[in-house]
Amino acid sequence: MDEKDLIERAAEGDLAAFETLVVLKRERVFWIAYNLIGDPELAKDVAQEVFLRLYRVMRRFRKGGRFDAWLYRITLHLAIDAARRERPHRQASPLADLAEGSEPRGPAAAEGLREAEVRRIFADLAGRLGPKQRAAFVLREIEGMSTGEVAAVLGTTESTVRNHILQARRLLKEGLSARFPEYAPKTRPR
Repeated sequence: MDEKDLIERAAEGDLAAFETLVVLKRERVFWIAYNLIGDPELAKDVAQEVFLRLYRVMRRFRKGGRFDAWLYRITLHLAIDAARRERPHRQASPLADLAEGSEPRGPAAAEGLREAEVRRIFADLAGRLGPKQRAAFVLREIEGMSTGEVAAVLGTTESTVRNHILQARRLLKEGLSARFPEYAPKTRPR
């Protein structure tokens, strides 16, 4: 059964089809929420809330509509709401701490630490972005969606998405240069 049939069956109330759809989409929903929020536990909660909401509204999905855009729009809204609720109560920590007393070893561990550092820096700098800038940047640059797909998720035009991404890049670059100059690209003297 292809994804289109699965979506249609889930919209008609087929629980097994819905459960299969959750399995297919849960990882991407989590990563979108995580990259928007920066906290893995809160992102898990958001992902769970997304699928609960999806279950309640699945029958409203228009046959032939853009399911992924619809699902990621739900994710986006719930992630933004969660971030707003939690911001005063938590300091976002985008990475799980290393287990106490254990030290990673080898090339894979070094790569994992580099990736962890990049994620930590991004989470820190992304706080400078407005919600739509951050959403456009995460969906386009991190999740790899096309500009058209991002526009569908955000309910806006492709030119607006390009503008949000341009602004986000500028703000991230300025923040990187100011707060983490060791990671900023070196400019060549003229």
